Amino acid sequence: MRYALLALALLAAPALAQTAEPSPEAADLGTVLTPAEAAVQATIQEDGLHVVHFWAPWCDNSIAELRNGWYEVIEANPDVSFTFVTIWSDGAPARDVLERYAIPESVTVLAQEDPGPSAVEANRRRHFLGLPVTWIPTTWVFRNRGQLAYAFNYGELEMPQLQQALDGARSDWPHD
Repeated sequence: MRYALLALALLAAPALAQTAEPSPEAADLGTVLTPAEAAVQATIQEDGLHVVHFWAPWCDNSIAELRNGWYEVIEANPDVSFTFVTIWSDGAPARDVLERYAIPESVTVLAQEDPGPSAVEANRRRHFLGLPVTWIPTTWVFRNRGQLAYAFNYGELEMPQLQQALDGARSDWPHD
């Protein structure tokens, strides 16, 4: 009987881990936030929906994604804050590249500084607000004052997927 209860407890543990509500809190990070992290932290802690998009101007996947309709999604969702964080680009925000793809001025554009030249992969930061960023482009959708609702962590995001995530994050999920 004791083994059966232990087995049930072990089976339930992954389910409990999946229902956790990740919410990056500055106090939980144990490190000093970069200026870009502090700005994003302040934004996502506000009421509403917030999209945080990580990209680089030299990344073909990031550029292809810009061509595939970011402008339309931003325009269709005026109630959502959008923040584009340029990473692995030696601290350059590359606003000029975003302008070529009609990304509006309403989008906050930040640059995450790396501890060394970002061309050297070993010098690239791999976390942002304590969450992993190991691939670009990466897009996160936050709701409910910092609750991570969706994370698209590996490659190009189709804009209908992003719109579906925004619609899902707007839905009446259970609250704390």
